[in-house]
Amino acid sequence: MDIRQISIRYRQDHDRILVDINTGAGAEVQVWLTRRMTLRLWPLLNRVVIDHFAIPQDAKTDGFVNLATMDTQTKTMLAEFKRDEVMQKADFSTPYKSGAALHPLGNNPLLVTEVNLTPFGNGQLQLNFNEKLEDPASLRGFQMDLSTELVFAVIKLMGHALQQSQWELGHHAAQATLVVDEAADEIDMSPDATRPTYLN
Repeated sequence: MDIRQISIRYRQDHDRILVDINTGAGAEVQVWLTRRMTLRLWPLLNRVVIDHFAIPQDAKTDGFVNLATMDTQTKTMLAEFKRDEVMQKADFSTPYKSGAALHPLGNNPLLVTEVNLTPFGNGQLQLNFNEKLEDPASLRGFQMDLSTELVFAVIKLMGHALQQSQWELGHHAAQATLVVDEAADEIDMSPDATRPTYLN
């Protein structure tokens, strides 16, 4: 899926998080994330970033640091450096464009009941969203391949949506170390944008 824009917002009327995705082919995919699903996904997403994005695949040791046995605190710090580097390129200006003509999953947002995360060594993350309801015939789903840039953007946007929701994060809050403070709920990855664009 060629992602051009992502919007992640808490919808108080549904008490859910709505994810809107525009593609380069002019299609729009919408996803509902319930509180239960989000609180399971949130720490996992942060953990994957720390474990797989902190140290580049081609990183070499200088002989003084053993990359294989690096502790979580150091990995978290390195992941935050990477996040800061990515976020410095962000431009907060382009609004999300809704109303695409094509809706490959139908007009109703997909209600996510299952998410699979697959990190790749090249700094990419694959997300598979599935809706498995009681009726087997209603199975829907789609897959997204996220660049490092988009992964950190999704974490930022989801973190803001979680703040808006005021859901009790409990012990999950400790996993939110990668979230930046700025409020934003959209990102633009279209070729017209010279840089990834977030909207407050």
